[in-house]
Amino acid sequence: MKAFTNAKLVFPDRIEDGTVLVEDGKILASGNVLLPKQAEVIDLAGAYLGPGLVDNHCHGYIDPVHRENCRDMASDPEGAARGHLRAGTTSITPSAAYSWTKEAFLNMTRLCRKAIARGDSSIIGIHFEGPFTNPKYGARSENAWTYSREVCDEILDAAGEDLLHCTYAPELPNAPEFEQILRSRGIVMDIGHTELSPEDARRAVANGASVVTHLFDAMGCWRGRDSIAQTGVLQESADAVLLSMPGLMYELICDSRGVHVKPCNAALALRAAGEDNIILITDSADRMDYDPHDFPPEDPHSAMDLRFNERGQLSGSGLVLSAACRNFMRFTGADIRTAFKCASYNPARALRLDGRVGSILPGRDANLLVVNEAFEVQKVYFRGEPVE
Repeated sequence: MKAFTNAKLVFPDRIEDGTVLVEDGKILASGNVLLPKQAEVIDLAGAYLGPGLVDNHCHGYIDPVHRENCRDMASDPEGAARGHLRAGTTSITPSAAYSWTKEAFLNMTRLCRKAIARGDSSIIGIHFEGPFTNPKYGARSENAWTYSREVCDEILDAAGEDLLHCTYAPELPNAPEFEQILRSRGIVMDIGHTELSPEDARRAVANGASVVTHLFDAMGCWRGRDSIAQTGVLQESADAVLLSMPGLMYELICDSRGVHVKPCNAALALRAAGEDNIILITDSADRMDYDPHDFPPEDPHSAMDLRFNERGQLSGSGLVLSAACRNFMRFTGADIRTAFKCASYNPARALRLDGRVGSILPGRDANLLVVNEAFEVQKVYFRGEPVE
């Protein structure tokens, strides 16, 4: 048994001084608890102790120090997961992208299912970002797949119960059928890469859609730009439509430059949706084909946590989730408790995994993250064991 003591414990609704008891990879107790005589005492010297982070949307890993140390989810999801684990992400759903081939989808699925079945990985499920998204939105968006029931069944059958959530565009012709398929399989529906109308949004939510894939990023306006001539402001964009809808949770990619989500929009999302409905993600990519040091500081290409493809398109990030938490706090004024909630409890709840991960409540996996007041990672524990 281990006792993590002298810590500021971060719960979804409060922070309190206390102790966390861990045995056999599970949390036994947390709060004002007595130290058992047989416990191995780990004194955290007043640091914050919260749950390991949960990244619901990630395509790979880019080492922030050694740029060449990259791992892609298609061929090495466990390697990518280990990179993020060292930075505090103890649960992750690798993301297959709409621009991938079917072979890449199936290969990532096979590798992830193998890791999940083995039971010793931080990979907790699978995310399909598409492949049925709007071909107008996102890097290499033209590679989004044309809907086919046969192909749909093939990739969903391959993933089985390990496919936890799937992103799609509700305005596509076959979207109502696809929604019924996802719902029948118990797969969480994410709305993204879209220019949906208010009517599309209402139908999608009625059919069970509950998450918005990276709000303010890769989204358009269903009416085109006709409203600008009358008001001077683009009206009824997909972002505004979705942010106005009840019953949704919203992913944000908070890179250091505020390129994916402008700081004022991150603050707007937090204020409009509330802390219960914001999910921080990385959308981390698998490689960086240029050297950021070759660009002047004012150029977004100079940022280590942004990634652009050879066309100059914004194509994911080089983030780890703990860094996204720091940026979110800076953009919105959120405190450490809120950042932990948006990067652990909320994403776990969105995937119906909050009974297992995402908090330091008794019975959960002993995935623990020790940070200072700036949300800088001090130590990571995966199922009670230190991560080196």
